[in-house]
Amino acid sequence: MANTTFSGAIRSENGFKTVTKSTTLGSYTEYSNMNSAGNLYNKGGAHIQYAAATSYGPADVIIGKGGSQVNTANPWAESSTQLFPLGSVLVYGNNVYRYGLLGGTAVTAGKLVAHQAQDSNHLNMTATATTAVAEVDISVETGGNDLTLNEYADGYLWVNDVNGEGQTMRVKSNPAHDHSDDPSVVITTYDPLATALTTSSQLSLIHNPYSQVVIAPTAEAGAVMGATVIDVTADYYCWFTVSGPQALLTEGTLVLGHNCMRSDSTAGAVEPSSGSTLVNIGQVMAVNATTEYSLVWMNL
Repeated sequence: MANTTFSGAIRSENGFKTVTKSTTLGSYTEYSNMNSAGNLYNKGGAHIQYAAATSYGPADVIIGKGGSQVNTANPWAESSTQLFPLGSVLVYGNNVYRYGLLGGTAVTAGKLVAHQAQDSNHLNMTATATTAVAEVDISVETGGNDLTLNEYADGYLWVNDVNGEGQTMRVKSNPAHDHSDDPSVVITTYDPLATALTTSSQLSLIHNPYSQVVIAPTAEAGAVMGATVIDVTADYYCWFTVSGPQALLTEGTLVLGHNCMRSDSTAGAVEPSSGSTLVNIGQVMAVNATTEYSLVWMNL
């Protein structure tokens, strides 16, 4: 049947299927099926993708290992090129993973990673001018350091004090910026201001949490974002476990069924929870000796 164009809605009492026909056997292979209840099944997996439009940022949710029709979604693989938006979610079995970019130092499997350290020059910046409600181009006065083109893309700009405080906007873009030439720079956000800013407003920037992540240091410098699944090459893209069973480097004597926390003595490791302020990583499922790898149900 040739391609057909309809001007009205297409209706079916028994669903829709997509198939391919074998040129040699004449048999049909079914690839997807929308049943009479409207449920869609894809035999190659499922990928719910949103490509960035004018006012919304990109977001991918992938169900199942290999469940993307865009690129291969495999938690046990890395790549030198970016395959999915940073922060994309992959649900596979009991595990949830997030897609990210490792920083300039390689990290082996089973290590906690944290987001890159924040630039103090991009904290508590004052608004350059009064900025109206619904505006997405927001000029701020940086405290120092240049910006590379789109360095903060898909990161966050938030109002930390005075007029408009408490608002958080996802960053769409920023220009290359030479601070010595002019301290002001315009940050463009996907999300519009809900409350106007004045020149007394203070704003701060943070990079995408899954951009240039580093092995979780012994002295907290940022939030823990997940754990490496494989040995990851410096400056490569990969998946990080955020929920479900994951073998993690052990420091000290973990207790079965108890919580464990980020180690303050071994980078990337977990240690027994002691009621301190160090972040809780999850519950211990199986205990192995210190310097080995115990199984933890992560809950980040």
